[in-house]
Amino acid sequence: MIRKLIVVRGLVQGVGFRPFVYLVAKAQQLSGKVKNTSEGLLIDVEGSKEAIDKFIYTLENNAPKNSRIDEIIQQDKNICKYEGFKIEASTSQTNGFTYISPDLGTCNACYEELFNKDKRRYSYGFTNCTDCGPRYSVIEAIPYERAVTTMSNFELCSSCASEYTAVKDRRFNAETNCCPECGPQLALINSITGQLYEDEVISNSIKLIKEGKILSVKGIGGFNLVCDGSNEEVILKLRQRKNRRTKPFALMMKDIETIKNYCQVSSEEEDALKGSIRPIVILDKRHNNLPEAIAPGNNTLGVMLPYTPLHYLLFQEGVEILVMTSGNINGTPIIYTNKGAIEHLSKVADYHLINDREIYNSVDDSVIRFILGKERVIRRGRGYAPTYYNKLGFKESISLGSYLKNSFCFYKEEHIGLSQYIGDMDNTETFTRYEDTMKKLTDIYNLAPKLIAYDLHPNHPFYKYLDKLPGRKMGVYHHHAHIASVLFENQVRGKVIGVAFDGSGYGEDGTVWGGEFLIADCKEFKRCGHLNLVAMPGGDKATKEPLRMAVAYLYKTYKAEAEEQLLSLPQRYITSKEKLHIRNYLDMIKKDINCPKTSSMGRLFDAVAYILGFSGDISFEGEAAIFLENVACSITKAEADVAGYAFYIDKQGEAYVVNTDNMIKGIIEDVKGNIRKGIISRKFHNTVAEFTEIICISLSKDYGIKQVALSGGVFQNKLLLEEVHERLIRDDFQVYLNSQIPCNDGGISVGQIVIANEREME
Repeated sequence: MIRKLIVVRGLVQGVGFRPFVYLVAKAQQLSGKVKNTSEGLLIDVEGSKEAIDKFIYTLENNAPKNSRIDEIIQQDKNICKYEGFKIEASTSQTNGFTYISPDLGTCNACYEELFNKDKRRYSYGFTNCTDCGPRYSVIEAIPYERAVTTMSNFELCSSCASEYTAVKDRRFNAETNCCPECGPQLALINSITGQLYEDEVISNSIKLIKEGKILSVKGIGGFNLVCDGSNEEVILKLRQRKNRRTKPFALMMKDIETIKNYCQVSSEEEDALKGSIRPIVILDKRHNNLPEAIAPGNNTLGVMLPYTPLHYLLFQEGVEILVMTSGNINGTPIIYTNKGAIEHLSKVADYHLINDREIYNSVDDSVIRFILGKERVIRRGRGYAPTYYNKLGFKESISLGSYLKNSFCFYKEEHIGLSQYIGDMDNTETFTRYEDTMKKLTDIYNLAPKLIAYDLHPNHPFYKYLDKLPGRKMGVYHHHAHIASVLFENQVRGKVIGVAFDGSGYGEDGTVWGGEFLIADCKEFKRCGHLNLVAMPGGDKATKEPLRMAVAYLYKTYKAEAEEQLLSLPQRYITSKEKLHIRNYLDMIKKDINCPKTSSMGRLFDAVAYILGFSGDISFEGEAAIFLENVACSITKAEADVAGYAFYIDKQGEAYVVNTDNMIKGIIEDVKGNIRKGIISRKFHNTVAEFTEIICISLSKDYGIKQVALSGGVFQNKLLLEEVHERLIRDDFQVYLNSQIPCNDGGISVGQIVIANEREME
């Protein structure tokens, strides 16, 4: 007989690990105990050496499907002569570190139970078990127990309590277990009258949706605004009420067969759609049989499958497609309280479908896209957050993240934790949500950071927050953080050629960067190439109005003839107001009034988009670039086989600078020659890929480096990323990309915390 004390570290709480350990121990006739602690799962077990070896082998190789074991620590102990094996109450320590489980989509067993009239959870919208249901969204502290979740408000009935203690039941030790008798309940509220309906809630909700009403629906991590996805009139109404002009709406479809009717779905995409995370997956349209108002001008749709029992229940009586967009007013964070929905969404939603299960941590739906055959996370939310990475040797620290698509990171006890997507920090509501989320996670982990990493932009909103935090402050440049996020994710040591293409970020020289070639590692970087500098008339206003960047690029290219070139664009009506703006912007550039200089790839995309017909202001980040990608993908394969435009590369000191003049001239000539916009856009994409390849080759010769890391929001463009990747692979480069860490600014915080700590270790 021997006895071992075993600590299992990783994602081992909230995934059915204690019941699993209990059953395995019983099967091997072992005695002892298991419990959740602040540092992981603690197992105290004794029995024959052979049985314990089999026990540990089973832990390592047959753990619950949603778990993740990072480490199993074993320690020999003296025999205690335990009687039987039991699950003990959790214990909490000030120190220690364990993962919080993300929320999990409804499992097959609960789905079948939901629609089985003989089961007591028939049509119950909160059915869950150890394999599925809310986790992070309801957890207030660790270790994981019902008492530290918002489910503590619901006392288990005798039937649920029996399931909780029944060893062979799949709800054995299921902390969020509940049923219609003892669990959360639904209610429907009329937004105008405030009338509350508690009977026939599901059938009435379906009836309202089919009548063309808009509902706010409380899900796992917050509210969604929901309407009939086949009704263009109500979708247009939702756009008007939400002040969301063109940004695509996400869809939820009844089942995978329905999705395949409208979208092209690869085997990898199908697995992601049907898995336990249930993210929004960006899919290519199969045809245009759905209302154009869902995703105006887009060749893709963002689609997900139901991920809660409540969602499944809404897909009855002929309902197959629902618009399922974040429950917020455009630009503010997702609303997650009943009070918040009633106060802020009543001018958008006709009715509110609420429940009395509180959400502690708000979490948006996650968004992914498959590029080059691999999942690329665009927004880390429900099902992905929080995320943890193992890393040795860092200080207890925090990184504050970026201005746009914010997330933050923290480090404690050999682990980096990445928060959920929070949003764009351009309003008070989002910054308040940021502070609230930061406090909740730092309190859960008892963080006392000794190092704070932040973005070096001089006007960053985080500066007012920095003073509240203890620890040494270390600024990190935006584009270096982008590249470091790739290096960290791919575990790359040493220097690489870093290509960082995005909308904007503060650079070492005080200009706005965004089309950068760096020689970098996780400590330092050197800028060795970039796009030529152009003016941004009006500063940040140029990020919203592509006309400003079109004027700037044409002025750089044509100087005095810039206005004439713009006004002579065929098939483009330029209003008298736009003409006045053009002259004002030209005057600002000539006199250098509020015209910061930029090398941003995102701003180049904006300029070309305007030239090719993008009209109006940008209503969401990347809109003009998405327009260009969609236009480029609208042509046939034969038409797409075109070369790029002429360009040349200047050598300025040690830096390679892309001169865009000839490219802009070529685009203007093609527009005047009535060449199809799709062909022009494809040629533009090919040009960007070509000069990226040429500069990488030049830098490789200069520095003897054959590794390239690509990052930045521009590389969410599938067409561009695939073309650049293909060229670099053909040139025998090793190419590293973001996958689970977003290539957009949602991954900046990872780069920040890595850079700051690597420098601190010098």
